[in-house]
Amino acid sequence: MELGGDYPACDSETWVAGRRGAPWTKPEFGFIKVNTNAAWCKNTLRMGVGWVCHDFAGMIQAVGGSGTGLCHSAAAGEAYAIREAILACTNLGFNKIIIEFDTKSIIKMLRKELPDFSLDCILGDIEVLACRLTSVSFASMSKESNSAAHSVAKYVFKQSQEFIWDCIGPDFLFNTLAKDVNISMRI
Repeated sequence: MELGGDYPACDSETWVAGRRGAPWTKPEFGFIKVNTNAAWCKNTLRMGVGWVCHDFAGMIQAVGGSGTGLCHSAAAGEAYAIREAILACTNLGFNKIIIEFDTKSIIKMLRKELPDFSLDCILGDIEVLACRLTSVSFASMSKESNSAAHSVAKYVFKQSQEFIWDCIGPDFLFNTLAKDVNISMRI
């Protein structure tokens, strides 16, 4: 596993890339693309994290999130969203995943280019969980291309609950998901 730092050796094929500004794209056949995001309130330190899993056809395989946590920064919330998404993928049996998120600093932290000792535990969890998968990659993307995961994070934040939806997904997300995969249909 090559991430540019002292990462634990594992059988998982892992890499970190930066891809800002590109539109959302479908993953290759056999892979699940997982978009993650966090909603965080500086005053209360409450957060909501969301993740959306698409297959190679752009179809939703699972959507979920949790609005029950507290964290000390927006970056911690973003890292927690990644951790929760990898854990969900492991539980759902997705072994080849691409994690995309809109926080470029997390890419630098995963590469050990930007140390943030306050996030060491959660980044360590991400590394350990990644080793359980056959293949995992991490990439940053534009905020505009990550609107579905952001919508889920806001929803679970407001509800203060955990949710997991199956391949149909929640109603509030339909139009955003259709736009992501270039389907011109609205409800």
